[in-house]
Amino acid sequence: MNKGMQYAGRALSLAMIALGVLHGSSRALAQSPVPTTIALPAQSLLFAPLYIAQERGFFRKHGIEPKVIYVAGPGVINAMLGKSADFSLISGGIQIAAAARNQKLVAIANTQDRFTTDIVIRDAVAKKLEMAPNADAMAKIRALKGLTIGVDAINGLPHSFLRFVAIKAGMNPETDFTITALQPPAMVAALKAGTIDAMVFSPPFSLLAVKEGGVRWLSGPEVSLPELKPFPYNVVLVRPGYCDAETVRCQGFVAALKDAIALMKTDRSASLEALGKSFDKMEPDILKASYEVFAPFAQPDMKLTSAMLDNVIAFDRVSGIIPPDAKLPLEAELYLTAFTP
Repeated sequence: MNKGMQYAGRALSLAMIALGVLHGSSRALAQSPVPTTIALPAQSLLFAPLYIAQERGFFRKHGIEPKVIYVAGPGVINAMLGKSADFSLISGGIQIAAAARNQKLVAIANTQDRFTTDIVIRDAVAKKLEMAPNADAMAKIRALKGLTIGVDAINGLPHSFLRFVAIKAGMNPETDFTITALQPPAMVAALKAGTIDAMVFSPPFSLLAVKEGGVRWLSGPEVSLPELKPFPYNVVLVRPGYCDAETVRCQGFVAALKDAIALMKTDRSASLEALGKSFDKMEPDILKASYEVFAPFAQPDMKLTSAMLDNVIAFDRVSGIIPPDAKLPLEAELYLTAFTP
C-alpha cells in the first residue's frame, strides 16, 4: 500500500470515529448494555468519576455494563495488552513509560489535570525535623533524606512523583531514600506501627494515615513546577485500534465519565452519596475530605492536549521512569482526541 492510500485510510478511519461520536449515544441507548471490563491500579477516590458513573447508572445509560478489576500499579498495562480489560484509568506517566518499552496504549480522555499525590510522614519524624508548615516544598523534600518511604509499586505513579521531586530538590532518589512497596492499607498500618517513616499515595489512604498519627508533609498541588501543570494525571486508556472497532463503546465510556464529572461540579451531596456506596466501609469524614481534594481538579471536558503530553514526557525523563533518550511514538499514536471535542 502506498503512502497516499495509507493516509486516505487513516482519514476514513478518523471520519468514522467522528461519526460514531456524533451518533453513538442514540445507538447505545437502543442496545442492551455491553459487558465491559475496566482495570484500575487501586481503589482510590482518584477514580471518583468512574465510581459515580457506576453507582448512578451513567454507564448503563450509555450502553455499558461495567466490571472493575484491580491490578496493582503499572500491572494494568499488562492487563490491557493481554485483553483482560477493555479500558483502564491510570497516570499518563505510566502510559508514556509503557510506550517507551514498546507497550503502546492509547489515551482517549483525561479526568484530572493536576497531581494530587501526598507525602505523609510519621508525627514523631515530623517533630524531629522541626520544619515550619509553610516551608518551601523543595526544602521539605530534602528533609526526607535517609527515611524509609512506602509506595504502592516500584515505578508506579507515587514512586515516580517522589523520584521527580527528589531530583528537582537536588537529591539522588536511588541512594537518599529506602523504598518499600506496600499495598495502600498496609502502608497506613506500617506508618502507624513505625516500620516506615513516610508514605507516598493519594487520598483516601493518605488522609487515613494522617488520622492515624501522620502529618501531611507535601501535596501535589503545592509543588509549583512547569512539568506538573497541566498534567494528564488520570487518563482513559485503550488498546491501539480498539476504538476503531468499538467506536460506540468508547464514546459511551467517555460520555458516562463526563456525566459523573458534571455531577461532581454541580451536586456535591449526590456525588458523595454515590461514592458512599462504593466506599461503604470508609469513615464519612475521610470520604468527604478525599472528595474535596479531587473535585476541584476534575476536568469537565476531559480533553487531552499537546501541553499535557509535553509535560508528562518531561516528567518521565526527569524522574528516570524512561531514559533521557527514549524514543516515543508520535502524539497521534498516543492521544486520540475524537471523543473529547
